[in-house]
This record gives sequence, C-alpha cells and structure tokens, in this order.
Amino acid sequence: MSEHFQTFIRAVARGEKLKRDLTYDEAADCMRMILDGSAAEAQIGALLMTQRVKGESVAEIKGFTDVIREEFMVQIRPDMPDLLDIACPYNGKTRTAQLAPAVALTLHAAGVPVLLHGAEGIPTKTGITPGAVLRHLGVQVDLWPHEVEAVLNQTGFGFLDAGRFSPAWIALTPLRRQFGLRTVCNTVEKFFNPTDAPYQVSGFFHKNYIDRIRTTQTGTRSSWMIQGEEGSIETAAGRRTHVFANDPADDLILCPAEVGLPERERVEVPVDVAQHAAVNLSVLRGEPGHARDQVTLTAGTILYLLGQVSNLQIGFITAERLLIDGKALAHLERVTA
Repeated sequence: MSEHFQTFIRAVARGEKLKRDLTYDEAADCMRMILDGSAAEAQIGALLMTQRVKGESVAEIKGFTDVIREEFMVQIRPDMPDLLDIACPYNGKTRTAQLAPAVALTLHAAGVPVLLHGAEGIPTKTGITPGAVLRHLGVQVDLWPHEVEAVLNQTGFGFLDAGRFSPAWIALTPLRRQFGLRTVCNTVEKFFNPTDAPYQVSGFFHKNYIDRIRTTQTGTRSSWMIQGEEGSIETAAGRRTHVFANDPADDLILCPAEVGLPERERVEVPVDVAQHAAVNLSVLRGEPGHARDQVTLTAGTILYLLGQVSNLQIGFITAERLLIDGKALAHLERVTA
C-alpha cells in the first residue's frame, strides 16, 4: 500500500466540491506507480473507478499515455515516413463485423503502409479483435517488436501484440476484468502508437467524449477519430459518421447517402472469429454486399484524409476498385507469405 498513491485517489475521489483532475505530472507519476508495482490492486481499482465517475481530463490521458510510451513500451522505428497507425478498440466487437483487417489491407493495396496493434481478452467486451481475424487469415500476429519492424520494412504491413511490446500493460488485464466497466485504460491503449507513426486513425463512439479528448491523439503529423461501429473505425453505411480531427475546423461529416447508400446497413456477425474472418475474406475477394460497402466507405474516407485522393467520391471508387480487381486480396497473400 502506497501512501503517495493515496494522494491521487483523494484528488479524484473527494466530494463534488473538492474533487479535481490530476495534473499532467501527477497523472504520469500515477501511471508509473501502477505499472511498476508500487500501488496496491485495491488502490488501482479505487483510482480507476472514481476517475471514471469524475471523467478523464486531457491532462490525465496525456500523462498516462506519455509515461507508458516513454517508460513501459518497446517502440520500433520502421523506415516508413508515411506510416498509418490504425488504433481499434483493444476489447474488440461483439455485435457487428470486425472489418478493420479488410480496411487495412485495402489501404495497403492503395500504397499506404499500415500498422495495427492490440491484444486479446481485454474487458469489457472481450470481443473479436483485428488481431484474431488476421491470425485466422494467416497473418503472423505474435511477432516480437524487432521482427515486426523487419516485416514492416519488407511489406509495409504489420501487427504488434501489446503483450510483446508492453508486458507491464497487459499484466493489468486480470485486474481490469474485475471492474465490469470501461476505464481510462480503454482510451489510453488506443494512443500507444508504438511506431511513432505520423498518421493515426482511431475509433471511438461517444461524441462528447471524443470532442473533449481529440487533442490527446499521438500521430506525429495528423490524427483522426472516427465515430464508427461499436466505437471502432468502420464507418456505418447509411448513417452519418463524424470524423474528428485535431482541429475542429478540419472535422468531416460523412453522409453515405451521397454515394448511393441511403439505407442503414449493419453487418451483424456472431462472436465467432472464423465467421468474422470469412466476412473479411469475402470482402477482399470483391464480393458485393453490405460488408464491402462498409469497407469501401471506410478505406475511401481514410484515403481522402491522408491526401491520397482529391475527394471522397474518388476515395470510394478507388477502394471499391481495389477490392473488385483482387488487389487487396493479393496484398493479403503477400503479407502471409
């Protein structure tokens, strides 16, 4: 039990009039004590739960994130000046298709180097993750950081398992499972950006929360948060999707009806990784349907955000053509070779 850690708990957990946000330095010190074993489990639980009730501040998220990235993570530096970090929720999806792998491979086929990262068994959903789908498709997802760096330099596509690049973070998972609620941990892990990539696209859902924390993103050049399905990056065909940039003036409101998809298309898949992998494979084969529409919309939007195409319409057409022509599937075959 750490008396020093108690000061952090008192700061966020006192009454309505006395509670306050942690400063950046306090947040960094707090997370350092959580990960180096200085704080007791009961103290960690008290801090995370009371902070959830208070609401996380920008300074807290930045302090937590920075200390993890600087002291508790193995970072790699592939020779990829335009690398895109795709940051999906580590706890996966339980109601709709996990299509981030197909989106990433479509972007890769368009010439965008891509890295995804994640872990398995993360609460509260413990759902289907991009890593699980990629593994089922034959992609190696359990490589060590230096191996992923080599793969990225060779192919321009990679996946990093958090258990490999931040064991101290993953060691928190059993404790996190006991809470039954999301905590700031679910936000922070999306901002790990283990390659210090210049571009970052992450998935969130609640608009007010996204608007508050938009400046905490870690792309060194540009970052965007997509208000996607289940808080992931997949835009929903038939529903307006808000894309949040670092600067509100650069936000994008995506209206799929403008490209001929006026009806809501929810791609529902059971919580079975084989079925999610099968849906991704059907998309990569160019098979028409709601899943291909969603991947086309998402990948096309990201191509536009990255400046790869001059407008959204061209982005959608480009992404769809990469799928229909089999080029995205060919890139899957390349990265599994």
